[in-house]
Amino acid sequence: MRQDKKGLAAARVVENQSRRRFVMHSLGAMIAVPALSVASRVVAAEKKGSVTFASFGGAYNEAINRNFVKPFQDKTGISVRMAANTSLAGLKSQVAANAVQWDIAELTGTEYELAIKQGIPLEPLDLAIVRTANIPKYAVKEFGIKYAYFLEVMAWDRKRIQQPPKTWSDFFNPERYAGKRSLYTTLSDSMLLEFLLLADGVGLKDLYPLDVDRALRTLGKLSPNQIAWYETNQQVIQQMSSGESQLGMPFTGRVRIANKGGSEIDYTVNQGGATGDYLVVPKGAPNVKNAMTLIDFICNDAQAGANFMNETYYGLTNLAAVKLLSADVAGEVPTSPDLEDKIFRKDDAWWMENLDATVQKFQKWQVSR
Repeated sequence: MRQDKKGLAAARVVENQSRRRFVMHSLGAMIAVPALSVASRVVAAEKKGSVTFASFGGAYNEAINRNFVKPFQDKTGISVRMAANTSLAGLKSQVAANAVQWDIAELTGTEYELAIKQGIPLEPLDLAIVRTANIPKYAVKEFGIKYAYFLEVMAWDRKRIQQPPKTWSDFFNPERYAGKRSLYTTLSDSMLLEFLLLADGVGLKDLYPLDVDRALRTLGKLSPNQIAWYETNQQVIQQMSSGESQLGMPFTGRVRIANKGGSEIDYTVNQGGATGDYLVVPKGAPNVKNAMTLIDFICNDAQAGANFMNETYYGLTNLAAVKLLSADVAGEVPTSPDLEDKIFRKDDAWWMENLDATVQKFQKWQVSR
């Protein structure tokens, strides 16, 4: 989905993306305004009723703004500034400089696990503000809530494929489809290895721990001229829309946006993989209480959540919102009970522990081809 959400070392994977750092107050402003203690700055900022929410930008931020920010502002009077280019790298730099600008940061699942492992200071969820009874237990952690899931699926160009794949075994069959498949080379964000294991007969519930060698053996059945590699979410859409590839593994939201623009890409949610994002509040954020209030709204306002899912087809862990969805939307939203036995959820903890070694093995395999 995501807005270009997505290496050797685990830290480099998240830090190598194009990120922007937020500008601190100008020197002149610092001279004109007396220094305040951290506590004083927090109180002063919260009295102004503001919060800064860093997400991924583009159409994704626009959907958040329409469906969450505007109704939240109307309801609470708290103003929200949407920022782009969220990342663990940006969060780390702000915390290290004691100059936190973001009140809420959206992190991928792997980034969240890395933040905890690396001891990056985050505010614990304020359970006096953030209600969690409506959120699945697997989505609630001490320092954040995995509020959204995005579904990566097998897709095809319906202009050129009349008999589409039903399983990943079909998708990776070099005889059945002689043309190119667009495959996501950024392992930290894709589920390529999981899809390869499904193609080789591993069950949805038996994927982890991943057998990386087995996955690469399955991938090796394709010849190099049957693969079109891509590194960002938009590239797969471009490759499939231009005719460079006839099969791909995009996120569903990207496909829907592309088809509105004239592309003819179809997909199935069967054996899809769901990866999710956390909302966290960094230590030192200037508007902690307001941040928790916005997180509570996003995770619990049923109508706002339903509107977001109806527009994007991305899944929320707001179960009250899921109940409001029509059958056709619920059939594609990764947090819907309708998909429980058809898809899997990416194991962020496994990837955090094994990312470095897995990426190195994968890159060595690519060079050997």
